[in-house]
Amino acid sequence: MTPIRVAIVGCGRISDLHQMGYQGRDDALITAVCDTNKAHAKKKAKEWGVEKVYTNYQQVLEDKDIDVVELLTTHFLHCPMTIQAAQAGKHISVQKPMALSAAEADQMIDAANKAGVILRIYETFVYYAPAMRAKAMIEAGEIGEVRAVRMHINTGTADT
Repeated sequence: MTPIRVAIVGCGRISDLHQMGYQGRDDALITAVCDTNKAHAKKKAKEWGVEKVYTNYQQVLEDKDIDVVELLTTHFLHCPMTIQAAQAGKHISVQKPMALSAAEADQMIDAANKAGVILRIYETFVYYAPAMRAKAMIEAGEIGEVRAVRMHINTGTADT
C-alpha cells in the first residue's frame, strides 16, 4: 500500500498531537512541514523525521509529492488556505473551527466539491471518553436539561 503523503501546515503546539496520530501508520505518512518560522519548522521536522521543510504555503501546494494538507493555522486562514489547496488538487484536513462564518464554510465546501477533493474538519474531542460519557448520560436522562457545557482539559504542553 502506498501511504497518503501529508504536509503539516502550522507547527504550533497542536501539531504534536496531530503528528502522534500518524505515528506507526502504514496508510499515511508526514512528508513535509510548513511554518512561517523556519527554525521552528526545522525543529519539528527533525523531531518527526521529516525531510521537507517549507516556510511558504505556496511551495506546499506546488509539491506534487503531497496528497493532503493538514491545516493547523490561525483560524482566519482556514478559508483561503482551504480554497487554495482545493484548487491545487490537494485533499484537506482542517483543525476546528472550520471557518469564521457559515458563508466561509460554504465557500470551503464548494471549492472542495468543485475540485473533487476531500475536505475533513478535525474536531479533537468528538470521541473523547468524557464527552461520550456525558452524551450517554444526557441521552439516558441521568442528568437534567443541559443548557450549557463548559469543558476544561489540562494535558500539558509540548515544547515550542
